[in-house]
Amino acid sequence: MKAVFINLQSLISGYLPFALLIICGIYLTLNGRFFQFSKFKDSLKLSKKAFKGSKLKCEGISSFQAACTALSGTVGTGNIVGVAGAISLGGPGAVFWMIFSSFLGMAVKYIEITLSVKHRIENNKSFSGGPMYYIKNGLGNRFSLIAFLYCFALMAAVFCMGNITQTNSAILFLTQKARLKIFLGVIFSLLTALVVLGGSKRICKFTERIVPIMSAVYIALCFGVIIAKIEALPSAVLSIIKGAFLPKSVTGGIVGSTLSCFITGAARGVFSNEAGLGTSAMAHAVAFDANEETQGFYGIIEVFVDTVLICSFTALTILCSGVNIDYGNVSGTALVKDAFSAIYGNVSDILLSVMMFVFAFSSIIGWALYGEIGSEFLFGKLGSKIFLFVYPLVCVLGAVCSEVFAWQFSEFFNGCLLCINLPVLLLLSDDILQRLRGNGFVRTKIGKN
Repeated sequence: MKAVFINLQSLISGYLPFALLIICGIYLTLNGRFFQFSKFKDSLKLSKKAFKGSKLKCEGISSFQAACTALSGTVGTGNIVGVAGAISLGGPGAVFWMIFSSFLGMAVKYIEITLSVKHRIENNKSFSGGPMYYIKNGLGNRFSLIAFLYCFALMAAVFCMGNITQTNSAILFLTQKARLKIFLGVIFSLLTALVVLGGSKRICKFTERIVPIMSAVYIALCFGVIIAKIEALPSAVLSIIKGAFLPKSVTGGIVGSTLSCFITGAARGVFSNEAGLGTSAMAHAVAFDANEETQGFYGIIEVFVDTVLICSFTALTILCSGVNIDYGNVSGTALVKDAFSAIYGNVSDILLSVMMFVFAFSSIIGWALYGEIGSEFLFGKLGSKIFLFVYPLVCVLGAVCSEVFAWQFSEFFNGCLLCINLPVLLLLSDDILQRLRGNGFVRTKIGKN
């Protein structure tokens, strides 16, 4: 019985969900005529227009606030230590597969956001949506059990990936002392409670303010290292490309096969941008002005900013810095610290500590919204209120648990979400893909601004 459980865990945490992700991404990309690339300019226009409109006061949650909340959930510690860990375990080539999977993830995220807005429900002038709603309302009531299974897996992922892993990564970066871990866990818990107990509106307002600033500051810090070591940039890029197909030649034979390199990169990519999980689609569904035909384009920008920009900057910072990488042994935390200290010296510890805290905290806050929506779907309004009180307390568990525990459970429940959500996307995507191939609706909705 134990062997069966271990094999099941290995399957769901390993090859199966990422095989589904690649198949789903390729199908949507080909049938949508590579829309994530051809519509990228329109996605930028939409984001720019929404950013300008974000300065206007509105009673509900705007599309821009929803996009920032979704981005806060994706931009977390995985963008820093997750990328470093991918390089340590899979070599520089893992970064190539991380970026490759993100291009497919753009198509996946567009479809899940569009479906979420299409099948969302309205209750007392507020909206709720997500995979459990488009499973139930899109496939029909006979699939309600699958919707509930997705939602149970979601709640486990909210506590593990959204909270425990983020808190654990940030606090391990700051200290190894047990008492200080508990103290910092309590601080995380109190700060989380201050935001999430205000409900979805306070969560979205918080993320709208913090996400653009933290992303820009972190990219600037990485850019500083890359510019200072610009002579190493060509060889760093070459090691990423070469290492994707010949990992042993780059890592001195320590990191193994191309397949393991691919799995490592794709896994950390999903952990970072959440494409295929269906989580960020929930944030977009709550926006009062979300439009079924255009809201999905925010998803393309989210994946681009999260993985192609932020994760790539982290990778290039490490590879350009000149630090020695003990492949297979060095932790992601130590690798990032060494890379930044090569340029910023002792100040790097302070800078990175602040970045890790802010990235972790923003993800914890973003995932709180998903937990609120999921608990309401399962248990009603009372369930969502209980969740908002319990969720901050889990930060203390994240502070004291082991790093292996945090990552293993997060990867398992991520795999569960992918295995349920991706087949549903394939079943429900045809009319959206037909509309995309029609090529006419985007410009009428976005306009020329």
